[in-house]
Amino acid sequence: FFFKGCLAFPSNAKAHKRWRKFSLRMTNLYKVLILCVSASVKALAFSVAHVGEAKKTSGGREPSQPDKIDPSELWEADPTQASECRLIVCQITDVYTLENFASFKTLVEETKSNSEGATVVSMLTGDFLSPYLLSSVDRGAGMMNALSKIPLDYLTWGNHEADIDHKKVVSHVRNFPGKWINSNMLDHEAMESQQEYDVIELTSPDGSQSRKVGLCAVLSDDRALYSHFKAPGAFGGATLTDPWEALAKYKSILENEEDCDLVIPLQHLYVPDDHKTCRDFDFPVVLSGHDHHRVDEVVEGTRLLKPGMNAVYSTILEISWMNKEASQPRIRARFVKVDDWEPDPVLQEENERAYDALIPLRKTELARVPSSFEPLSSGNARGEVCTMGKYICSLLRSSMNVSRRQRKHDIDAVLLMGGNIRGNRDAYPRGSFFSLEALEAEVKSDEVVGIVPMPGWLLAAGVEASHSGEPIPGWMQYDQGVGQDDSFRPPKVTHVAGKPLDVDRTYRVATKISDLTNGQIQCWTEYYSENRHLLPPKGAYINIQSELMTYFARNLWRKIWEATSKVIREECTLDDDACAAEARLDVLDKSGDGTVTVDELQDALRDLVGYSVDEREQSLAQFVHSFVDSTGDGIVRVDDIETFCEEINDVYERDSWRLASQKLEKQI
Repeated sequence: FFFKGCLAFPSNAKAHKRWRKFSLRMTNLYKVLILCVSASVKALAFSVAHVGEAKKTSGGREPSQPDKIDPSELWEADPTQASECRLIVCQITDVYTLENFASFKTLVEETKSNSEGATVVSMLTGDFLSPYLLSSVDRGAGMMNALSKIPLDYLTWGNHEADIDHKKVVSHVRNFPGKWINSNMLDHEAMESQQEYDVIELTSPDGSQSRKVGLCAVLSDDRALYSHFKAPGAFGGATLTDPWEALAKYKSILENEEDCDLVIPLQHLYVPDDHKTCRDFDFPVVLSGHDHHRVDEVVEGTRLLKPGMNAVYSTILEISWMNKEASQPRIRARFVKVDDWEPDPVLQEENERAYDALIPLRKTELARVPSSFEPLSSGNARGEVCTMGKYICSLLRSSMNVSRRQRKHDIDAVLLMGGNIRGNRDAYPRGSFFSLEALEAEVKSDEVVGIVPMPGWLLAAGVEASHSGEPIPGWMQYDQGVGQDDSFRPPKVTHVAGKPLDVDRTYRVATKISDLTNGQIQCWTEYYSENRHLLPPKGAYINIQSELMTYFARNLWRKIWEATSKVIREECTLDDDACAAEARLDVLDKSGDGTVTVDELQDALRDLVGYSVDEREQSLAQFVHSFVDSTGDGIVRVDDIETFCEEINDVYERDSWRLASQKLEKQI
């Protein structure tokens, strides 16, 4: 039987498993009303209903509903009894910020002090070295420092640990002071600094009993997660084996060779794969990550716990044997809000200093954010159409539709899966500018899109399919020209390119090509797997960051052009249609050598345009310089400015030189 807050098993594990499955089937077939008299019968009734609910929903939830959690287990840490063996696990997962670690440190310390006699361990179950902006700059140094200062007891692999330089990851593994458990990637280069499993030994305060709890850890081997890596592949070419084969192997070792009383699998898998573990094994509890929302549910008698991302919440799992006669442990768990604990001041200061590496990016302005997109947010990009996702898609659509030298794309829509909007930031301040920091945080530097023909019916079906059920990386973000009717569930697509949807029309859509066939949106996978001739060659892919930076550079050069016109007018008469290339060069060329350098354009952005820039970060100025350099020889001379003079009348007439945001606010 599974009782609320505790587990009690028949002595025969196989018989218990059969009983659980039988009970679950009966619950799903019948609506049983059990009139409860004693507290134990009430607990049984609640638990049977809870198991049935878990099976029915399969771990999913409507997008508008809160995380799937059970709020009824409210208890606080307390000292163990003399004869009791107790283990407490503080688990966090999928952390892309240092913000909550100082409070998590306090949480762990207070749990230890309030649970005298218990063994308290802390763990992070994967995804902490990427993807977030700080790690793209410091390669995980700030993160690993914070984890060591908690100090964290256990780390396990997440798929995003493969995103940064492999040699740097190997160094992090070897320098981590805690235990790094890895049960299904055994040929990893730094395996000598990892453990295939671990055994936690518990002893009661009076010494009357001892227990063992085994830990093993598995990472998803889904090929789609690693298909974008060049040879030798993700994790330096290490081999990821089937996670369930690894679980079976180490469960047997821990139970039969290490004589463990209980085995806890630590997983970095999506909910459907977690459910497979629950169905195929008789683990009483599973601790997992990978999904970014919280999950607390019971699947065929196994409790699945996922605390959600960024250490906003921590799982507190308590396992205790009250005396040596206890055949099975009491198990209870809850989620706690991490920032309810006061942050450790020393660690908080260290974490704040780690972000100093981003100051140059933070001060580099790319564009002003229009009010229709405020407040910018990417905190739930896998569960809703967020403002940051819509803003980036809208900018990209406008950029690709701008006529430029040698190309014009003419696209109708931009669709990006939520997993590609990666900043995980709940809200940017209102009135702020879109910075280089924000661009780097939200979109990977190597992320690319291609243009595909997509029938209207297929576009609508794919977007609607991605917006049904629980949050997923494939939750589709789109530009401001796409509209949905939220009165339907899931919301129906009603507009594309700012006009009513035509299901029979074939639209030109910019999207990440690999997402069309990776299985996350089934109708797209089936259609494009059967029509691969519609997919563009890799040589036609467009880098998102580069595309947007060129677009911003184009707009900023227009601002510099207008600013130089103002300066020249103050010194002499200048007709509106005059080129005055030499006069413009004189305004920008501070050194007087007849050329305009990146440094001089950086000064112009600051002094003439009034943009916020940082002298240590010249990426934007470099893009402006590259745009103005019409010959591509790396030098901007007067003839490059004259070339722009020849284009400018046509450019003003055709594109009105407006930022994407100004155009978009008039579209719908």
